[in-house]
Amino acid sequence: MTIKATLHRLLDSQPPGLISGWLLFDLMYPLTGEKTYPPTLLDYAREYADASGAVFECVDRVRSIYRYEPGSAIAGAIID
Repeated sequence: MTIKATLHRLLDSQPPGLISGWLLFDLMYPLTGEKTYPPTLLDYAREYADASGAVFECVDRVRSIYRYEPGSAIAGAIID
């Protein structure tokens, strides 16, 4: 499974709350064993939000923190 697909599965199961690139890094490393750069994970999260209808809105530009509210679960429908 790709990093992007793994992140999509993770975001499908995430509750609403605040997310940062480093939080995604900390959540993804145990799942993938890969040290994916936080900006890459944020790019994938934005793509996910666009596709699923989730809210992924920057609330702190300096610390790069985002408000996340799930949309439709889409990970099972995406083929990577």
